[in-house]
Amino acid sequence: MTEALTLPAGFEDLGQFAAVWGKLETQEQRYLQRQHGTMAELKAFYDATAPRLNAIFDHLDKFPMEALPPPEALLYRTALGLTEVAMAVEVFGQPCVPYAPFPHKMAIEWSELSPPLAPAGA
Repeated sequence: MTEALTLPAGFEDLGQFAAVWGKLETQEQRYLQRQHGTMAELKAFYDATAPRLNAIFDHLDKFPMEALPPPEALLYRTALGLTEVAMAVEVFGQPCVPYAPFPHKMAIEWSELSPPLAPAGA
């Protein structure tokens, strides 16, 4: 990724977190980043970003998701990092999943049911 680390106006204070979380393109990268972070780092990101989610979403809603300008795309990827960090802060109380080997990966696969299920009583 070659874009400069420039956040939209009003979100510059999240720059230190965008430098880490904003450069990550995939859920797997964010998942592994969380596992390698310290709780102090994760908590600082959480405390700075979670209270601003409404403002972040309000700002991003002004743009089409499929064509975010680079600063907004960086803000979006930074906010996506919070999906991983929140698990560590709110649920696990540690960067890794309890009782799981370190580091580990997780894959989420989506598939369509085939054939479609018939409605109950049909």
